[in-house]
Amino acid sequence: MKTRAKCSWRVFALINAVLLLGLALSSCSTMEVDSSPSDRFADKGYRSFSWKTELPTGVSGSMDSLYRLSSTVREVVSAELQKKGYRYDESGGEFLISHEFHAGLTAGAPSVTPDFGPSSAVINRGTDPALADNSYALSGPKEVASLTLHFEDGGNLAPVWTATLSQVVENRNQPDLDKVRRKLKPGIAKAFRRLPDAPTA
Repeated sequence: MKTRAKCSWRVFALINAVLLLGLALSSCSTMEVDSSPSDRFADKGYRSFSWKTELPTGVSGSMDSLYRLSSTVREVVSAELQKKGYRYDESGGEFLISHEFHAGLTAGAPSVTPDFGPSSAVINRGTDPALADNSYALSGPKEVASLTLHFEDGGNLAPVWTATLSQVVENRNQPDLDKVRRKLKPGIAKAFRRLPDAPTA
């Protein structure tokens, strides 16, 4: 019974992360991109890639959101890699790609208070409204959704590169996959700037 409850909780958490990512990528806030150094990947001289696992087919209900968002991620990632000269193979690629979704909270930033120095004298200075608004907006925890891409060597499954795209969830409107795709493209293209183009010879 405990195992089943644990499994159900993981599925719920995964679905929640997927929905949050869709919502975040539908919004207008800035996407943060963080990636590991690409030296190990570059040294291998890869030319082709495959997805580590196949997407399940025939899904329904709440899992359909996972399927549709995962399909969108794969389309964008594959297109951006092909622009850099990498060839997609259904299986047996020289490097393998997997991805995972996360949802969490940022700790928030401390309130911003003007610092005029120990010897400064400020007479009749009122609160700056813009500064106060920014302080309020940054003070609390924020809901953040993230997508992490893992690249592994196709021969020994050793990790060779990782990138994470994160964005604050500003609202909870129904995610629009077309907006998600438009938002993902520049984010993934930015992450892939660290990767070399595929060798031509």
